Amino acid sequence: MIIGERLYEALKKLHLSQAGLADKIGISSVVINRYCKDKTTPNAEFLNKLALNYNISINWLLTGEGSMFYSGDEDVRRLKDGYYYNLPIVAAVSCGSPLEIESAEPLDHVLVNQKDLPGKADEYFAFFAQGQSMHPYISHGDVVVVRQDKDWRRAEGHVCVVNVEGEVTLKKVSTLKDGKEILLSPYNTDFSPLLLTEDRLQESRLVGIALMAVRNL
Repeated sequence: MIIGERLYEALKKLHLSQAGLADKIGISSVVINRYCKDKTTPNAEFLNKLALNYNISINWLLTGEGSMFYSGDEDVRRLKDGYYYNLPIVAAVSCGSPLEIESAEPLDHVLVNQKDLPGKADEYFAFFAQGQSMHPYISHGDVVVVRQDKDWRRAEGHVCVVNVEGEVTLKKVSTLKDGKEILLSPYNTDFSPLLLTEDRLQESRLVGIALMAVRNL
């Protein structure tokens, strides 16, 4: 079986027409028809959308190996141009005043190229950014990829996710007074910095260091 036949088989399994797939992922049904007839090889963007929207295993689609669908708990996915971490987006994080995390259950997932994130998949998670205090570098609705870290010394000068007395915010970290105080600064000058004095710092903790923001997902 070749790629087009496997794509056609997956659509049948999903009870999905070529036109329905085209409408869902924003691609011409003519292009999908060419993929199904093996007149054109699917590109990486199309494969990524299949994985994200329908959980179709790209490894299976390209090679015929393994299962048609991801099991749902796989940390790494193989796409045409490499291997990707399938990171959970666990909650929203405020780019303004701190915002309480409402749930630890993943709200969604985002695929990030493995070569961009050293280490293991379980070291990373992602948040939806809310607010404009980190604009223009991080905007409302961006997905912020974070590496878990509890060491304030490694946070110096980085944008970080910080739990402040039970609430979570995204700010640039600066250490003061030999680490006895932490200054959380926004990029947007319309917002005020947040100073964690020694007493307040005891009730706060570093959650992780932001490595990238992904837009328009």
